[in-house]
Amino acid sequence: MKKYYLYNGSRQYGPFSYAELKHQHLLRSTPVWYEGLNEWVPAGSVEELQAIVPAACPPPFIVSNADTGTSPRPFPGPATSRINTRFRNRVLFISCLIVCLLVVLTIVAISLW
Repeated sequence: MKKYYLYNGSRQYGPFSYAELKHQHLLRSTPVWYEGLNEWVPAGSVEELQAIVPAACPPPFIVSNADTGTSPRPFPGPATSRINTRFRNRVLFISCLIVCLLVVLTIVAISLW
């Protein structure tokens, strides 16, 4: 019975039987080695593993607008990240601070004139 080894980029795992490999969430690009190979190869290039590695990435999910007669749109992506929200909040705060400073300087300039 053939024993397979996997490599995740930093560590080697195994040995695994074919049945055990089904539970390892292999990708086509996952490096695999077994006795008889000279070097690690992508799991997608091993003929007997074709049945347990995904063929390819699925196409993007399309929201159907059949009722409205409009063309379909791609499924919306993730919400704005926390980093972008922090940046936006900082810019807003600094902008408000500058406006307040300009108002105070204008009042002082008018009173001194």
